[in-house]
Amino acid sequence: MKKLMHPALLLAVVVLAANCGTAREQIRTQSKTLCEGIFCEVTTSDGPPPGYADVVIKASLKTHLPGEGALLESGSSPHGGPFYHFTVNVDGQAVTWKVPGQRENLPVVKDRDSQDEGDGMRYALGKKIRLRAGTHQIFLGVREKNTAKTVIVNLREGASSTLEFRPIYPRYKWGHPAFRLGFLGFSVWLDHTSIN
Repeated sequence: MKKLMHPALLLAVVVLAANCGTAREQIRTQSKTLCEGIFCEVTTSDGPPPGYADVVIKASLKTHLPGEGALLESGSSPHGGPFYHFTVNVDGQAVTWKVPGQRENLPVVKDRDSQDEGDGMRYALGKKIRLRAGTHQIFLGVREKNTAKTVIVNLREGASSTLEFRPIYPRYKWGHPAFRLGFLGFSVWLDHTSIN
């Protein structure tokens, strides 16, 4: 049995390292703008003009506070740090937003499975962009987590939609809030409908 464990453990480490490297390279590549004029950030509440659509891009995740991580975590770990960087690329136009962390301490409630209960640092992105109505490829990457997700969305003319990247954590275990057990990636929702 021991002889089988070593190769399996080695394989798991190699796959994990390969996935991290792939996401890191994707984020690096997608953070470069290849074309301009695809979208612009909107800070007003007025709706889109004819031929255009608005989309609010939301993404959030929660981490443990600095110094509360695993024994193998280095002192330069970004977990609980002051900022995370969220890169968004729409059809070749890229922007990276520096999102500040906000300390959050949600109460633990017995018999409730909460992914976010407990003390930690929340990083929440919320940006409204305007672009031509139609089909678009939207990429989101978070370099501190080495995670990336790409989706295709179809935006209706005149519509104001919400594209939400929700965090996926390991399964909740009583006494161990899910966000403390790691981060697996994002599920994606367009106007409350899953588009994974």
